[in-house]
This record gives sequence, C-alpha cells and structure tokens, in this order.
Amino acid sequence: MKSNLKNALLLAATSCVAFANCAYANNESATVRNLENRVTALEQRKNASGMINPQGRPQIRDGADLFVYADLIYWNAHENGLQVAVTNDGSSTNLSDSEVKSIHGKWNVGFRVGVGYNMPHDGWDLRLTWLRYTDNGRKDIHTDDDLFISPTRVHPSNLADFSTTASKMKSRWHLRLNQLDLDLGREFFVSKWLTLRPHFGLRSDWVRQNLDTDYKNFTGEIPSNDIDTKLKDHWWGIGLEGGFDTQWGLGCGWSLFGNLSAAILYGFHHIDYNTDQNPADIDFVGLRDSYRVSHPILDLEMGVRWDNMFANDRFHLGVQIGWEHHIYFSQNQFPVFVDDVALGAMVSNQGDLTLQGWTLSARFDF
Repeated sequence: MKSNLKNALLLAATSCVAFANCAYANNESATVRNLENRVTALEQRKNASGMINPQGRPQIRDGADLFVYADLIYWNAHENGLQVAVTNDGSSTNLSDSEVKSIHGKWNVGFRVGVGYNMPHDGWDLRLTWLRYTDNGRKDIHTDDDLFISPTRVHPSNLADFSTTASKMKSRWHLRLNQLDLDLGREFFVSKWLTLRPHFGLRSDWVRQNLDTDYKNFTGEIPSNDIDTKLKDHWWGIGLEGGFDTQWGLGCGWSLFGNLSAAILYGFHHIDYNTDQNPADIDFVGLRDSYRVSHPILDLEMGVRWDNMFANDRFHLGVQIGWEHHIYFSQNQFPVFVDDVALGAMVSNQGDLTLQGWTLSARFDF
C-alpha cells in the first residue's frame, strides 16, 4: 500500500514538472513571437516612410541646413514681495483703514534671437537662443493731512517708534534679464497632423534687480527727514533645461502650437542693502550677502503659426504669434529687517518673478 502511494506521488510530481516546462516553453515562444511582430511592424513603418518616426522639421532642398529666428516680445513683469509702504487713512497709530502699496513692472518691449542647425543624423537639430528683456516699475505717493505712510523698506531702528510715518514716498524698481539656451531636439510626426519635438540642453541666466525707495518728511524725533534705501540683487545661474514643443496642424500652412519647458539653475546671488539718511549724512545699513542656491524655472507658450515653402522648396518661412508665461521661482531675495531690538533679524526669499505677454516670431530656413 505504501509502495503504491509513493509511486502515485512520484507520478504526480513528474506530471507537474512536465506541465510547468511546457507552459514556460509556450510562454517563451509567445514572448518571442510578440517581439518579432513588433520588430516587423517597425520595419514596415520604416520602409514606408524612411524612418520609424518621420521628421517633422521643414525639408529644404540643397540648402545649408541652417535656420535663423527672431522674436519681438511685448511682456510685463510682476514679482511678489515688493511692498514699499502701507498707507493708512486718518491715523498714524493704527491700521484701521490701510492699504499695501506694491511696485510692479510695466508693459515693455524686448527681443529673442537665435540660430539653428539641422543635423544630418536622425533629424536632430541644435539651437542657440539669446533672450533679453528689461522692465521698470515706479510708485509715487504724495499724501494730504489725513493719509499717513508707514515705510516697509526702512530698518525699524531708523524710526522713533511704530507711529513714525512719512508724507512722501517714491520708489523705483529695475529689472534686466539676459538668458542663453543651447538645446538639442528632434521634431517628428506622431500622426498626420501632429508633431512633437522633445528637447534638452543647457541654460544660463543673468537677472539684475535694483529697488530704490526714498521716504520724505517724517514725523517724530529721528536723525533725518529723508531716508533712502537702495537694494541690489544680482543673480547668475547655469543648469539643465528640457521640454516638449507641439504643433497641431490645421491645413493650408496653418497650425496651433503649445510648448512646455522647465529648467533648474545653480548659481549665485550677490545682494547689497544700503540706507542713507539725509541731510544728516548717516549710513545706518551697509549690508552685503552672497550665497549659492538653485532656482527652478517654468516656461509655457501657445499660439497660432503659419508656414510656407517657396522657391521650389529651397527656402522656408514661418511666422507665429503667441502668449507666453515664465515663472522664475524664489527670485526675489531682497532682505527686509523686522526687529528694532535684534538688529540683524530679517527675512528674505520674498517671492517669484513672473514674465508674461505677447510674442511675434519669424523663422527662416535656408
């Protein structure tokens, strides 16, 4: 009886091993067949179109494989954390009817230019782009007897007490941005009317900010009746950028486009903070700061485009108009002193710099 049971168990185990081997062989064969089918499908597509994903860039005949482009930009700049005063109606000892006065940029013109090369390898292209934009903002306040100005850009120890106010204020903010991008990408068709261009590369930024605020005609016993604060924040960074450009064909040369990219730059902040009290000629604050930090950047763009080939496809011209939005995170590093007892107590990292507006562009391939 025991011998029969042993033989039965041995037979069952042998059957299970044989079944598992058969199932594994069938699964391996199915995997191989699936891989072969995918390779065959890709080869058929390649034979039909010349490559697996046909390139979507303009195809110039007998050209130099070069292209140039230029953008006329009409943007404005905003940055949170640029409060220059708090005004209160009726009293200098409370904020019962108060309003924060902040400074921001105006609509201003800039440019972006670049040059590119259509590489013979697999439809890649290489681009070098330079962006330059400057903006200015101002805020002037001239009060009457019932409006009081509490300064926000003056060290608290400069003032007699919390109720010390000014009757006049003027503030000027200046922004200058230079940006270089060197990226490698490939534009290809993902359907008959849609192209995609993934790209990556290097980016370098120079952001220069200056904030000059002058408060006049103070109340209370202070050494001066005119306090001028001058702040400077100069930033330079370099890092990686990448993203996707899309073009959605409409027909007759017209298309919609939408682009998304991001970058992380590692760089240096150089900050100066100076306070001048006139006519007493007292320099109460002369602060310098320098440190390294990384900042992220986000770029968004969308609009409408028109493309045309002419001279027997010897040249290509593309024209587009779109709206752009750019966020330079944590770009505002102007310090603000917050205590009249601990002289060095301050806060920074006050906000993000945003640029937004219209862009008119042209591209010429030859």
